[in-house]
Amino acid sequence: MSWLSSLPHQIPFRAASAVIRRDEKSIEGTFLCTADDQLTPEIMLIEAMAQFGGGLVFGGAKHGMLSGIDGCEITRPITPGDVVLLVVTHEASFGGLHRFSGTGSVAGLECVKGRFYLAEP
Repeated sequence: MSWLSSLPHQIPFRAASAVIRRDEKSIEGTFLCTADDQLTPEIMLIEAMAQFGGGLVFGGAKHGMLSGIDGCEITRPITPGDVVLLVVTHEASFGGLHRFSGTGSVAGLECVKGRFYLAEP
């Protein structure tokens, strides 16, 4: 079982689509924007970054909670059919709090960037 299938949220609320590359400090994956997204695409895009960050740090063994978003901006609108390439980097840990930075692009054009935090339960 992959960590994607172990996430507590599954489709339609699982935003992380597929992992392309993963190492100890970063993860690269995709988010597919669909017309069926239950929340606005921008919210699902941030959620996808958080899900990838959780997979990077927790690996499916346990789950974290999105505890903060800092300086996140959507720099280009995304529309149904867009495949967003996300790169999430684990920057630091403070006890049970983990800080990440993330960027996303569609066809090489940046559409999102920001920093977010996950907390261990």
